[in-house]
Formats: sequence, C-alpha cells, structure tokens
Amino acid sequence: MHLMAEEQDQISGIYNYCDRWCERCLFTARCLQFQIESSAPDSARTPFEELDVFTADFWRESGDALAAAMRLITEFAAREGIELDELQKECGVGGESQSPHHNAREHPCATSALVYAGMVGEWFATRELDEATPYDLLEGVSDAEEVIRRYQYFIYPKIVRALEGRLGEAASGIDEPQGDACGSALVALLTIDRSLAAWSTLYQEYPQLEDSTLAILLDLDRLRRSLELRFPAARAFRRPGFDAPL
Repeated sequence: MHLMAEEQDQISGIYNYCDRWCERCLFTARCLQFQIESSAPDSARTPFEELDVFTADFWRESGDALAAAMRLITEFAAREGIELDELQKECGVGGESQSPHHNAREHPCATSALVYAGMVGEWFATRELDEATPYDLLEGVSDAEEVIRRYQYFIYPKIVRALEGRLGEAASGIDEPQGDACGSALVALLTIDRSLAAWSTLYQEYPQLEDSTLAILLDLDRLRRSLELRFPAARAFRRPGFDAPL
C-alpha cells in the first residue's frame, strides 16, 4: 500500500534514460524502479535518507572539469597537428550511407567504446605498478576515479542500444528525435562527458601518466564527436524528470 501511494508522485519512465547511479541521483524518491529494487528483501541499496549527499556540487564540479578536458584536448591536438573536426571519420560515420552497419555491435562507435574500456583497464593497471598499494585496496578513492570506473563498461551497451534503435528506425522509415535511439545516445554522451571531465582531473593528479591520459582523452573525444554526428538530435532529447518539466 505504501508503494502504491508513492506511485502517484513518480516520474514516468525516468529510469529508462538514467545512468543507474542511484547514489548520486536527485530523483530516487520519485523513481518507481529504484523503490521497487530498494523494497526487495535482499536489497543492498542505500537507504533513502543517505542518498543524494553529493548531487548538485558534485555535478557542478564535473561541468567545470569537462571544460578543462576540452582545453586539454584542444591544446594537445594543436601541438600534434590533429584536426579535431576530422576525428569522427575514423569511427566510420562519414561512410555509413555507402557501407551501412547492419549489426550494432560491429559499428565503429560500439567497438570504439570497447577499446576505451580496455584503455581504462590498462591505465589503472599501469598506475598500480607505480603505487605501493593496489587500486582496490586504496582508501578514499577519488571522485574522478569513481566516475571513470562507474562508466567504464556502461558506455558500450548504451551505444549499442542507441544504434539498434536507429537501425530499427531506418528499417521502418521513421526518424524519431524523441525516440529511444536518441534517448539512449544522449545517456551515452552524458556519461562520456562526465568521463572526460574525470580524466582531466586525473591528468593533473598523475603527471607521470600524462601521455596515456591524453591518449584516452583524445580517443574518448573522438567517440563523443562520432556519436553526435550519428545522432545529431540526441543532445536535444528531453529525458523525463532530468530535462523535461516535472
């Protein structure tokens, strides 16, 4: 009965386009999926009253760090003679009309997301070799590291879902700016944005890993640009609760 009463104040479908990071979400009290999972007998969810302790300040600082990441990428590209506007072509976006990708998991954007996940693992493995204490035993893991690890394997399935949705739209001849494909692409883009911001922080913290960190920043920015070309309407998608009026 208690859950049914709370449903009246729920934001319909908010859980379809979130990053599944409930501990840093402002809307857990209005998310039916969260409440159902939290009410399960074996649930390990954090109690409602202990959530949302980071939220506003955390994401505001993340926005500042993203701007810093973009400056790093621009400076590095200028130094290396890299044309940033041409990077997305390396992900195959420009040639899709001539050689369409019928399998979302084989699309260059999807495979690039898998490559990124591998690069993250290699970066942390290299860092562990330079540290006296292994990563998983370190106390007080930084927010930046938590963001990167949180989204390391999250970006790929969201991109695949977006691409599968776009393939379905193409088959039906319907382009839906507010469809699931654009919504999923937006979530992927937002998690990429946050990951870029986190990497710019680690760039400052680990100067001995500067080259590998810059390589990851450049690779992730290339993926971001490719997704924006593939889903030009994604940034305008209005997610229930997060972006749309409540």
